Amino acid sequence: MKTLTNLLVLFFILITAYSFGQTTLKGKVVDEKGIGLPGANVSLKGSYDGATADVEGNFQFKTTEKGEQIIQSSFIGYEAYNQTIILKNGLMELTLKMRETANELNTVTVTAGTFEASDEKKTTLIKPIDIVTTAGGGADITQTMTLLTPGSQRNGESTGMFVRGGSAQESKILIDGITVQNAYNTASPDVAARSRFSPFQFKGSAFSTGGYSAQYGQALSAVLQMNTTDLATESGYVINANLAQLSAGYTQLTDNHSINGTVAYSNLTPLFSVYPQNIEWKKIPEQLNISTSYRLKPSSGENLKFDAIYGKSASGMLFKNPDNNNALTEFGIKNDNLLLTSSYQKALDKDANWVLKSGASYSYNFDNLNAGTSTFGKTEQRSQLRATLTHSFGENNNILFGTEGHSAQYELSVQQNEEKNNNRLTDNFGALFSESEFYITRKLAGRIGVRGEYSSLASGFNLAPRFSLAYKTGQYSQVSMAGGKFYQTPDYRYYFYNKNLQYEQAAHAVLNYQIIKNKRTFRVEGYYKKYENLVREYPSTAGYFDANPQRFPNGKTDNAGYGFAQGVDVFFRDSKTVKNGDLWVNYSYCDSKRLFANYLTEAQPTFVSNHNLNVVYKHFIAKPMMTISGTYSYTSGRPYYNPNVKEFLSERTPDVHNTSVWLNYLTNIKGNFMVIYLSVDNILGTKNVYNYRYSTDGKTRTEITPAAYRTIMIGTYITISKKKVLPEDMRKN
Repeated sequence: MKTLTNLLVLFFILITAYSFGQTTLKGKVVDEKGIGLPGANVSLKGSYDGATADVEGNFQFKTTEKGEQIIQSSFIGYEAYNQTIILKNGLMELTLKMRETANELNTVTVTAGTFEASDEKKTTLIKPIDIVTTAGGGADITQTMTLLTPGSQRNGESTGMFVRGGSAQESKILIDGITVQNAYNTASPDVAARSRFSPFQFKGSAFSTGGYSAQYGQALSAVLQMNTTDLATESGYVINANLAQLSAGYTQLTDNHSINGTVAYSNLTPLFSVYPQNIEWKKIPEQLNISTSYRLKPSSGENLKFDAIYGKSASGMLFKNPDNNNALTEFGIKNDNLLLTSSYQKALDKDANWVLKSGASYSYNFDNLNAGTSTFGKTEQRSQLRATLTHSFGENNNILFGTEGHSAQYELSVQQNEEKNNNRLTDNFGALFSESEFYITRKLAGRIGVRGEYSSLASGFNLAPRFSLAYKTGQYSQVSMAGGKFYQTPDYRYYFYNKNLQYEQAAHAVLNYQIIKNKRTFRVEGYYKKYENLVREYPSTAGYFDANPQRFPNGKTDNAGYGFAQGVDVFFRDSKTVKNGDLWVNYSYCDSKRLFANYLTEAQPTFVSNHNLNVVYKHFIAKPMMTISGTYSYTSGRPYYNPNVKEFLSERTPDVHNTSVWLNYLTNIKGNFMVIYLSVDNILGTKNVYNYRYSTDGKTRTEITPAAYRTIMIGTYITISKKKVLPEDMRKN
């Protein structure tokens, strides 16, 4: 703990006290009739300074900010309020008049299966700032989603999101409606990889864990829809430096368009030197990322976006090979990745009753993998086009029509000794979909849609109906249900061996109860999924099961697999009880069994844990301006294969416990914001075991553990601009 103590001392040395002249802001938040709004939140945009209105709507707080600022207020059921003010030392009195919205508090919203993090609905739960300030999330979008939302679990040795009994491949990530082909960095054996994206690239996200919209397909379990930021609000520089990465970016804003460029270099050598690694690295992970974005807003109803991200990385490690008496085998990765995305939105009439949204993308990913004496080359490319046309009828009723097309190419080369094999595949995929949201009354709403898809790999057409229904049971509560059919083309690697495989299928049924009142949210959701047409493998050696997750299919395959997943998710958020505190609690129970892949019999999948609990608490301190976050996570044991036990997948790994902390401090350098942060993952150093691997004869066992039992990150984030405001509101809303 000596190193940790030294870093904590260093952190608090950095947050030395500062003193500026102060302005006192005093006033009242009222509705259009002049009636006070108790509990309304008032703050200065871009700072921690603010207060919560009392029972009569009165507020008062002090600030050290100067000059032109924006005061903002928010209250459930009312439109967000913003007013520009000029701050000077002394007392300033204000009246903030808010306007009630007609469609957020008084009407029902269709939310079964979906957690939203956008500015569009009052069911907002997650923002980019929540992601980067959540202890244990590592400022990674998908990792943090597993902590803040129920239904998704994190498997320490595996990459991706595992949602409600589904494998990582069953969850898809989309950017502005466009499917991301390779959303994660290439993983080393038994080391989970991060997603490729920064949370601040996006203004909000919607995470749907089941029964999702007909707009999206090719995912049996879940979709994470991320919406990119709009036109920049200011020009300026951003610098980020920590133990793993150094990055710098610049944004230029001119009238109705903005352009941004960012360069980031990562090298984990300083990070690995802080605490010993459980892995022997031959090549410490190193990565270069270059990104740019362009935004154009020629009119209030028109928006054009373009983003380009290029990444190049390399790493090498030695992993234990149980089939060679745990001797160390070398594994190396070299990766090149390019993603180009664009979107265009336009209101086709003055009242925006007709809105067109379109998008296009191209992605390229190349992996050069070395494992012992074998070399693997994997190339994936995808081109996409997508368009939707929405017509609004007023009173929240609308109908949407859409289409999308993909062309994906896969190439796999395997070289073992002197023998080399090349395999190539192309999948031409198309979809048509339509969906309508309608309100029968203010208390009863529905959404019905249908999606049709064609895949040249699956050689067929599918038709997937979807529906949602919601009923408002009280002023603050509602019940919702959702369901439908979902299809997905099997893992492309199977088609190298069998060109006749059909779509895998899942049917969803979701029932939800939700209440949002007085800055508290409670939600409970039950679900059932039935799987059909899953791919089964029949190994050439009868009764043989290969537990290696990097294995290639072996033997005959067909669509005879099946399974189910059922469970309940519970979510609670309380931003009211403790002043400037924010508590998130979620618990998931999942019961699942499958007969698929090379499983010998129907069993609980190795990636499914029955119980998952996450408790996250964040506290906001005004003086000094700090955020403190703590997270406790619990995951019950998962099945693993022991060839010495007769019953298939009957053994369970130990439970996993993780306690993490995160701190940040806001100060400024000549008026420019500076954030100093410190995070410690698994601060107690709990020696978790994620999994076990056995040799083929069952005589040798290897423990799969984290790369490090404790991880520390310390760094700084600086914005340099004329307006001198944060790019994201760093105060709790």
